[in-house]
Amino acid sequence: MRMFVKMKLATRYLLAVGAVLLSAAAILVFIVDSQMRRQTLEEAEHKARIIIDRNIATHTYFSHQLKPKVFELLDQLDLPGYFEPSWMSSTYAVRGIDNIFKGISESSYYYKECAVNARNPQNEADSYEKEFIEQINADKTLQLKTGVREIKGKKLYVVLRRGEVMEKACLRCHSTPQAAPSEMVNIFGAERSFNRHEGEVVSAISIRIPLDQAFAGADRFTKNLALGIAGVLLAVGLLIWILNQLLFAKPLERMRKQTTRITLEEGHLGEQLEPDFPGEWNLLARDFNKMSSELGETYEGLEKTVDQRTAQLQKALDQVNTLRGLLPICANCKKIRDDEGNWHQVEKYIRQHSEAEFSHGICPECLAKLYPDKGNG
Repeated sequence: MRMFVKMKLATRYLLAVGAVLLSAAAILVFIVDSQMRRQTLEEAEHKARIIIDRNIATHTYFSHQLKPKVFELLDQLDLPGYFEPSWMSSTYAVRGIDNIFKGISESSYYYKECAVNARNPQNEADSYEKEFIEQINADKTLQLKTGVREIKGKKLYVVLRRGEVMEKACLRCHSTPQAAPSEMVNIFGAERSFNRHEGEVVSAISIRIPLDQAFAGADRFTKNLALGIAGVLLAVGLLIWILNQLLFAKPLERMRKQTTRITLEEGHLGEQLEPDFPGEWNLLARDFNKMSSELGETYEGLEKTVDQRTAQLQKALDQVNTLRGLLPICANCKKIRDDEGNWHQVEKYIRQHSEAEFSHGICPECLAKLYPDKGNG
């Protein structure tokens, strides 16, 4: 912090602007990345719903349209023990249709109509799916469960939805081994998927949509966005630095140098700046020139006044020193000795060291002494 305070104002300004821009860019990248991941999950959920709705429609068609009609025909034909899973088991049919669909679309999603004690072991529910089946049988309002799971190091969007409800037509194959078609029992055995009852939720639809590839795409987009923003920030930072130099730093440095020259060097007070500054700096330069000019004139006037006052003071001091100094004078002839040891007549010395002039006369005492006759007369 102390180092930051010691930096030049322009440097601090650029660092502050850079910090603000970097923070804004980081926030933007974070928001975009979060939105991309949210969109990835929404797309995975949308895809899962399409698959679920399509397969539920297939189940509904088998249970309510195809199977009742075919069973009615079989009852007339009296074919005991007959079993054909391609139309008698909607689960079997949906699995086959889904395999065909995957081959056509080359999709890598996971789809399973899972059940506890499933007739086909491929459809046996794992612990996560089994827990959901128990939950939907306990809570009739529960329809859907979604979330992101990591399985074998891969992130998956998991959707579990309430599946097939045991209907009366389905009990033909799921009530007891004795009531079921013998051919079916021969194929699947007499242990699995029996003893169901009408209305029981026997299965759940389990879908897993891979997210790693989608997240990788989102990460690539975010990385490219971050690189793009970094490039833009560098360009913007360079542009700000150039503009700062042209519009602020250089004009301020010119004025600082001129101020330093005027302050520290004699003879520069009153000098003018060229009015070639950008924008409003010219107004400041104009005021600076006016101040410099007025200060120069004032300084010159003060110098003249000081010189005059100094001369006057020196003259007064000279007069005071001459009139009030201690003068060595001969006690007999009254000559005065100067600083060099020479003796001078009083008149001459005073005339040289003052503005006084002498006019000779004679005092009354000397007149009486020297000219007694005139003195008496």
